[in-house]
Amino acid sequence: MDKVLRWREALTTAANISGFDSQTIRRESDLVKIVVNDILTKLNCKLQIAWGLEGLVGMEKHIRQVEFLLCLNSLDVQIVGIWGMGGIGKTTIAEVVFAHLSSQFEACCFIANVRESEAKHGLNDLWNQILRKLLKDENLCMATSSLVSTSARERLCSTKALIVLDDVSEFSQLELLARGDCHLFGPGSRILVTTRNKRILSSVDNDKIYEVKELDNDEALKLFHLTAFRNKSPPGDYTTFAKKVVDYAGGNPLALTILGSVIFCHCKSKEDWEGELVKLKKFPNKRIQNVLRFSYDGLEENEREIFLDIACYHKGKHIDEAKGILDACGFCANAGVKILVDMSLISVGKFSTLEMHDLIQEMGWEIVRDECVKNPGKRSRLWLANDVRHVLTNNTGTEDIECMAMNMDLIKIYT
Repeated sequence: MDKVLRWREALTTAANISGFDSQTIRRESDLVKIVVNDILTKLNCKLQIAWGLEGLVGMEKHIRQVEFLLCLNSLDVQIVGIWGMGGIGKTTIAEVVFAHLSSQFEACCFIANVRESEAKHGLNDLWNQILRKLLKDENLCMATSSLVSTSARERLCSTKALIVLDDVSEFSQLELLARGDCHLFGPGSRILVTTRNKRILSSVDNDKIYEVKELDNDEALKLFHLTAFRNKSPPGDYTTFAKKVVDYAGGNPLALTILGSVIFCHCKSKEDWEGELVKLKKFPNKRIQNVLRFSYDGLEENEREIFLDIACYHKGKHIDEAKGILDACGFCANAGVKILVDMSLISVGKFSTLEMHDLIQEMGWEIVRDECVKNPGKRSRLWLANDVRHVLTNNTGTEDIECMAMNMDLIKIYT
């Protein structure tokens, strides 16, 4: 009985596979050309994926997980989210999955940098891009993104489509571009969304959201070797330096790639490496900081202040203790902490401690430092022993200082 059911299921699946109609393509030679070109396109796509994966560390596990969530055998129209901090590899994962699966769909569309594209061109332009790609009509143009013509709607409803919306920053973008309940797209359609903000995926089932985690130590070293040494192992004398850079990057692929490229181009000796490490501790890499900063810039004032306080004072504290302090300072701690978690700026550890990636914490420190680079007394927060000592010794404190705290063990060395 089980075998019969499996056969029925297999025959149903085979019957649903679209092919080429020999009745509409009269000449046999034309039909052969079309079939051969289709096969070559699919083979080339698979070859490109194989070649592309050579420089991508740890990508196979991401592809497996995302494709599992996409449930490609289901005829339902589904949305899957890819969520994580800036630079963690969300876009790269979406690009590889898109290239890998596009041949299985009747129409495909990849909208990159939705956040930036909306700011430059507006959502209506993005919606028209989707329509043109899916309906293969470069002249198609809808006056407003909220309207779809009857003919376009009918064609979309019968088209199995793959759509990727990359770097979605507002719920309105997803609601409009993915058309809410997705009933506009044909059976088996899939929409893949990358975002730093989990709240944008509120309409997506939680088990359809893939959180991208940091690379483990072995993967991070491998990626760093690819960029800094062009896939060669570092000379024995440089192994310690390489591990220090990898520790600094904290498993963030973007940071590892940027730092690896900097070192490959500019560091030719031990002295160069040591100098670069010292520089990183004093002056964080701007390219990395700018990518991470987008998440902070999208926060409201309450969340910004809570984020800076956690970066400067509360990382590693029990969440209840930190919330109590933040509430006492006049902030809405419970709501703020939840938003920061959803924005991939902080996380809650298994022992209910507030955790923050080192690069994100460093970004928070830089935001405070930039309030007044030369005079710590004009900054809102002081947490470094050197800065506290300088302000107290020279009496340079101002009304700008909102909070001052430091490790008293460190201050003793100056007394």
